[in-house]
Amino acid sequence: MTLTPDALLTGPRGRRLCLEFALASEQQLGSEWFRLAEMVQEASGPLYPADLKGRRYLRRAVFGRRKPPRPPVAQRTPTDVAAVLDDTALADPTEYLLRLVLGDATDLAWYWQEPEGHDQLIAAAPLRNSLRRVAAHILEADAAAWWVDDVDLSDQACVQFPDIPGFERAGEPPAVLRSWREDQELMELRALGERRADPTSNWSGEWWSRPPGMLLRSSPRFSDQAPTVLYLVEDGFGWETAHTRRLWIPGSPRVYEIHTSEDWAQLCREFPLEVTGEKRHDWYRTTGRAGRWVMPDWSAVAQEYDAVHLSVAGYLTAAGRALHVDTGPASDTGPATDTGTASVIAGWNPGETWWLTAGPGLGTELTHWQLENSLHWRQVGSCAQDEYPPAE
Repeated sequence: MTLTPDALLTGPRGRRLCLEFALASEQQLGSEWFRLAEMVQEASGPLYPADLKGRRYLRRAVFGRRKPPRPPVAQRTPTDVAAVLDDTALADPTEYLLRLVLGDATDLAWYWQEPEGHDQLIAAAPLRNSLRRVAAHILEADAAAWWVDDVDLSDQACVQFPDIPGFERAGEPPAVLRSWREDQELMELRALGERRADPTSNWSGEWWSRPPGMLLRSSPRFSDQAPTVLYLVEDGFGWETAHTRRLWIPGSPRVYEIHTSEDWAQLCREFPLEVTGEKRHDWYRTTGRAGRWVMPDWSAVAQEYDAVHLSVAGYLTAAGRALHVDTGPASDTGPATDTGTASVIAGWNPGETWWLTAGPGLGTELTHWQLENSLHWRQVGSCAQDEYPPAE
């Protein structure tokens, strides 16, 4: 598979990656005046929901990752931003820089609300050619070549962050999936009975479409042996410690590969689970689409496949947008109701593999990682005891 600049720019996370790379280039190459950052802030500010304005640059100022631009003095347009972006020199796309900007693009994926002002800005047509230059520059790098790869079964790591499900709390897949399927049916029935069908009404629920959290999940490693999920995680909680084990994978497992939006759509066609009631409000907010929604029924997928892998390319091109599954009658009421069925990849981490059956086994060696300066994960001999996740 080949990932092209145009394909990269079809996805909101792919576009955000390109913007983050350009902003990081401006900082890394030593610009005294962060012209692009200031222009982006001025143009995107009015597009933010009121409670999100300023949060992004406050976050960067606190962590010292990028200096906040000066207060805006005039409203800017996407055309203004494109002109500055065209003049912005681009840094060498090293593995380390790409992992940081890919981490930003992942961390800023919020599927329970409207897109950030930055995401709305870079979706504008006048920025397409400017972002294409950045996309082509990134994709020429050797460090981006693995983004299109199938899962590497020879070297997978499982990560345990504090206080969330992980390998220390994984259950038996058949029982986990059976319980999850029952819960999904109950949530959908409850949502259909209690919530308004109008997708613009103020309701929220489970917005993610990944497999249940009590299953094992694994990720590849960067060249310094850091598992990619240390840097590439959606909806993270600012963890500063983590613990990892190698995942040993026997035989030749049946892995479903998601490299494109069509791969996800096909999975939904073969193993559909109706989730319109539970997810329509959140997914309307994040995509602007009103209509019938489905996601894969992971309990059914497990009957045919041992694992599902979302490549980085699949994530960047498809996550967070309404993916057409099939045509048919609409099931929603409200504005701009679409016919047919769609789905959203949400709550997944790029490059991650979820294991639906009981074949793989965890290695005995436990490796500890510590976050330094809010930027770099370093392997350490041990972590503070109170940070270690309690066994259950």
